[in-house]
Amino acid sequence: MNDATAKQIRIAAIVMMASVFLSRILGYARDAVIAWGHGATGATDAYFAAFTIPDFLNYLLAGGSLSITFIPIFSRYLAEGREEDGNRAFSTIVTAMGILMAIFVVAGEIFAERLIPLIAPGFPPAQVETAARLTRIVLPAQTFFYFGGLLMAVQYARKRFLIPALAPLVYNAGIIVGGLALESRFGMEGFAWGVLGGSFVGNFALQAWGAARTGLRFSPRLDFSDPGLREFVKLSIPIMLGFSLAVVDEWMLRVFGSLMAIGTITWINNARRLMQVPVGVLGQASGVASFPFLSGLAARGETEKMWETLSSTLRWVFFVSCAVSAATFVFSREVVLLVFRRGAFGINDTVNSALALSAFAIGIPFWCAQTITARGFFALKDTWTPTIVGTLSLLVTLPAWWLFQKWLGLFGLALASSAGILAYAVVLYGLLMRKTVGRKGIAEAAEFGRIWLASAAVAVLGRYLMMGTPWLPEWTSVTGALLRLSVGGCVAVGAVFMVAFALGSTTARGVRRLKDIVRPPGTGG
Repeated sequence: MNDATAKQIRIAAIVMMASVFLSRILGYARDAVIAWGHGATGATDAYFAAFTIPDFLNYLLAGGSLSITFIPIFSRYLAEGREEDGNRAFSTIVTAMGILMAIFVVAGEIFAERLIPLIAPGFPPAQVETAARLTRIVLPAQTFFYFGGLLMAVQYARKRFLIPALAPLVYNAGIIVGGLALESRFGMEGFAWGVLGGSFVGNFALQAWGAARTGLRFSPRLDFSDPGLREFVKLSIPIMLGFSLAVVDEWMLRVFGSLMAIGTITWINNARRLMQVPVGVLGQASGVASFPFLSGLAARGETEKMWETLSSTLRWVFFVSCAVSAATFVFSREVVLLVFRRGAFGINDTVNSALALSAFAIGIPFWCAQTITARGFFALKDTWTPTIVGTLSLLVTLPAWWLFQKWLGLFGLALASSAGILAYAVVLYGLLMRKTVGRKGIAEAAEFGRIWLASAAVAVLGRYLMMGTPWLPEWTSVTGALLRLSVGGCVAVGAVFMVAFALGSTTARGVRRLKDIVRPPGTGG
């Protein structure tokens, strides 16, 4: 990886990491407002369940993967100096898929009340009615997410990251404003209206302005013979047809959670949101930032360089995420208390959310790994492999969700999720290694094993030690939780580094100073 490319990836990654981090902060503010006012009740369960049908629609039309499918297409047009052809392809895709999206949204509005029992079989009739009403408010937002995804893909293809980075910030701010302004009159519906408003402003209007600044021109155009549309559909079909574990995981947690105690979906949601912070800041941001560069290397046939770039990014993300995973596992109660314990969200809600978080924490490094590794396949225009592997992982995990929930309750439900993503990430990484560099990548795979082993050892030992430390302040107070988390978290992260160093980790031994984690040695710049 040359100096210029490394520098560009670092800058892009910093922008996206800042965006994700600030978005998560706003997301916590949003969830904290909900927790303060409503706790964990049937109404909050219905609110979170109301996102399942819209999320499914987004996934069905590959909306969640627009950057992955459209960036390589638009990038090729730009590289070949055919910008007008790229604009025509964009216009055709927006028109054709927009019509299809509108049809599905109308169908969802009509049949929402009949669909809710399928995704939340444990809901009683009154809760089904509430979830259906909230679903009808949230559902049109998928149109703005879909168009916004294409508009952001255009900007990513031109290496423009700032305005797309603002989308989640505006979206979450919209939910908070809507909830606070309308909650006294409409209850949870206020947050649902905030979703609709935030998606329009942040994911559509702002992105339309940003894309227009790059020179994008749109005019309604329906041409099924357009080569750009055909390639887009070809790349999207595997994603549309397959049900990858990485996407369906959250839906299945809601399905099984609806069969458990009232509040379970809310506890699971809160814990999963906390787990997704390091995944978003480290894995998602790095994946988005590196993808245009990976696509460029793959388009030029530089497969080994693409692997080196991906592997370098993944190694450092995995190292940091393993340290975060160990700290989160040990101090899950403290984290949940500091974020959510206020108002109607009581100590029982805190304990149950923390129980789920400790199980989710195990999967943090593997969520990060699959996010980055999958983009290696997408850069090679291979959307089938991640989809097939993800679908098989889902089928294997299905009985685990059921059995673990029966055996271990809430903790088991979250643990099954982590086990599934672990299997998915490991298999996906092995297949990408085989596809690009073959046996040359074995040494790199062993390095990941050493890092994970260090993390697991610290997590288990740390949990054991924390059970017998009467001299520490109680975790049930804000001051005690903050002190335990700040001091203990730093100790846990440092312990992962030291154990990894002792195990011969080249990543740990490559760290000479703190800035090496942000700017790894050997990347140039």
